[in-house]
Amino acid sequence: MPELNAPAVVAEIGTLHDAYERALAANDVPALNAFFWDSPNVVRYGVAEHLYGTAAVAAYRQSHTPAFTARRVVRREILALGPDVVSVMCEIEQRIDGHLRPSRQSQVWTRFADHGWKIVAAHVSAPQLPPSGAPDWPRFVDTTAAALRLPLDPAHRPGVIATLQRTAAIAAPLLAFPLPADAELAPVFTP
Repeated sequence: MPELNAPAVVAEIGTLHDAYERALAANDVPALNAFFWDSPNVVRYGVAEHLYGTAAVAAYRQSHTPAFTARRVVRREILALGPDVVSVMCEIEQRIDGHLRPSRQSQVWTRFADHGWKIVAAHVSAPQLPPSGAPDWPRFVDTTAAALRLPLDPAHRPGVIATLQRTAAIAAPLLAFPLPADAELAPVFTP
């Protein structure tokens, strides 16, 4: 069994993935292309495209500008499956058309003796759209903070919004549970 999550491998990939994210935010096409293995066996599934081979990935990058104006990795899980193969799974938050939209990204990195670490497979999920009638959590956070005269550091705002979204999703099944009209509250809770 290979050693899982060797700290040096995880740190190395973390640094490379951070550099990849910076290149993506800057739309640095040459840098983005250099992260991928130069092979017809590379696979990248995007939101609306299925790309096979480095040439297809490079052509896509050259012809498309990212739709987001802000992008942040909310959570990143790195799994090193030995010294030369790593999976990177991310929850992403990005601003598209003025709205924060969660998404996911996965990558498989392989270390080649002659080229170092390269992405050999990648997948990006479509940004999730809020359901119609969904709460406007960014507006709620801003309005509530203002009403409470609570200073909110702009760097913390996306995390507060994400926490409210997750809390609402966790509470939704409980709140949706139908109670009979004649249900009475118990005067004392006894487990």
